Amino acid sequence: MLSGNFKEENVASIKSEISVLSEQYREMFEKCSLYIEKMSHSSIETNVLKGLGTASKAVGKFIGSIPLIKEGQVDEFLQDNGEKVKQNADSLEKDFVKTFSEVRDPNTSIFIGQMENVIAIYNHTEKISFDNENLYLVTDE
Repeated sequence: MLSGNFKEENVASIKSEISVLSEQYREMFEKCSLYIEKMSHSSIETNVLKGLGTASKAVGKFIGSIPLIKEGQVDEFLQDNGEKVKQNADSLEKDFVKTFSEVRDPNTSIFIGQMENVIAIYNHTEKISFDNENLYLVTDE
């Protein structure tokens, strides 16, 4: 296109290549997305946080079962914060997967649409008319 070759066959070929590459991008993205989602469930940081959360809840329950100590707030504090730590670990996983998913679309559709316009303008325009505000391209189609 930079060479100035706007023949219909050339532009259609480039348009087709962009479509094929966009589809390949989407397929690769899906594979990467599944891999990242799988890896995020088994990441060390996430599992350590989940483990700490579970341990904190378990210690809180254990302390709550001791007759003399259960009257305090330590057991409730550990159980509540243990749940919060587990939720934060889940949130980390989801946030990362969500952030990655924002680049799902290669946004090439605008180029493909504009290539249709290039084909029409350079290969099918028969007349150009204008008024004081607009330019009109009259095509043979």
